[in-house]
Amino acid sequence: MPQMIGTAGAGIGVAPRLFPRRRWAWWEWLESISAWGLAVLVLAGALSYVWQHTQVFRLGYEIERLRETRAVLEQERKALRLEMGQLRSLRRVEEIARTRLGMVTPKPGQVVLIPEAPIQ
Repeated sequence: MPQMIGTAGAGIGVAPRLFPRRRWAWWEWLESISAWGLAVLVLAGALSYVWQHTQVFRLGYEIERLRETRAVLEQERKALRLEMGQLRSLRRVEEIARTRLGMVTPKPGQVVLIPEAPIQ
């Protein structure tokens, strides 16, 4: 009759290990940490490189957009300066004064010149 495992007369023993348990020496631990550290540094460098190139492209697009905006604003500024010059012309001011305000050219005796007072 086969004996049951764990019974009093079973003769339970410890089986020998096929491979002996290795103890890690501190230099092996240090080597594994330095290998992981090197891998992390290389990964961080690669990510930094990719991030920088992404930023360069993004800023390049931003510069182009700002250049286009600047060109549009320059055109608008030129148009406004031209319009300002047209609105300030004496011929236009005289025409508005005569037509809308009903002003006329003064007769020779109507203009009185006041001498300029000296600045004290």
